[in-house]
Amino acid sequence: MGFKAKKVQTVDVKLAAEPGSLAKVYGAFKEAGVNVIASWGYEMGPNEAQAHFLASDMSKCKTTLTKMGMKPTITDACWIEGDDKMGTYAEVLTKLAKAEINIGATDAFAIDGKFASVLFCAEPSDFATLCKTLKI
Repeated sequence: MGFKAKKVQTVDVKLAAEPGSLAKVYGAFKEAGVNVIASWGYEMGPNEAQAHFLASDMSKCKTTLTKMGMKPTITDACWIEGDDKMGTYAEVLTKLAKAEINIGATDAFAIDGKFASVLFCAEPSDFATLCKTLKI
């Protein structure tokens, strides 16, 4: 395999879909000393957005969001990383397709010769199969 995979958890919250929502969260993280490793944010529909955070201290991340009046939830995910070689992401997705795992969301990117992706299962019950397929 041209990649390594590991289990991670994200802290997820709903946000207002308006300018400054994510900036307020990151301001609170800065004040609380929360080190965010990765995050994803997107609009879900009119007046609603969602954000996912992978932090070095997930408890501190969750506590900070709770103090802001948010209701954070924890989601299991899979973090994948390796060298940025053509076909790496295709290799991952092909393995999952053969195992009939439905991915609910994914992000992938490459920077400075390194590849990384995060995968969320459409059905939480598929997470164990995803981990087995990726040899975690």
